[in-house]
Amino acid sequence: MLVDPGTPSAAPRRRGRPRVLDRQQVIDAATTIANEDGLDRLSFRALGARLGVAPMTVHRTIGGLDDLHAELVRRTVDEFTATFVWPDDWRSVVRVFARTFRDLMRTHPLVLESHSRRGPLTSTESDAVVAKVVGALHRAGLPEREAMYAFFVVYDFVVGHAGVQVGRGDSDAARPERHRVVADVLGEHSYDERFAIGLDIIVDGLAARVAVASGTGG
Repeated sequence: MLVDPGTPSAAPRRRGRPRVLDRQQVIDAATTIANEDGLDRLSFRALGARLGVAPMTVHRTIGGLDDLHAELVRRTVDEFTATFVWPDDWRSVVRVFARTFRDLMRTHPLVLESHSRRGPLTSTESDAVVAKVVGALHRAGLPEREAMYAFFVVYDFVVGHAGVQVGRGDSDAARPERHRVVADVLGEHSYDERFAIGLDIIVDGLAARVAVASGTGG
């Protein structure tokens, strides 16, 4: 049956105006994809599907993927560094840094993945965080060079611990207590306790070096 072309049902459908994006929308969507699926799954096609636009619209809004990766890390790290509440005691400064940095790694796996693939984490506020921790250790008595390396000891410990925990995910097969010797000693393994004891050992070691540097230790 022929339809009268003048009827509304046969009228050509008018295309709507292309959706306009801003950078914040793209960055928010990219953060979600990177945290949930990994940086390898972050693409203009994936972003377009999540935002309901063509991939080229995303590209025009944000630019290249490398720039987007860097901006994701920078924004995420800056948001976390803004949460630091620094105490006065150097031991507490080290602990606040380590715990907050660990929370960042666990909450935003994209940061850990970017670190492992692209090198040191940098952001608008990262230099201020390094200066705070190194300065506290230096004022405690460590030579400045040693204080900087001490910072990296803590940094490496947190990255390594987070990498082990995040890398194993929630798989029961990957849990440490499946090893007989671990199960015999610990019963049930706790990553939180493992982190706390490791951090205690580092802080105690730093305290010993501070005592020697300040002439109060053997």
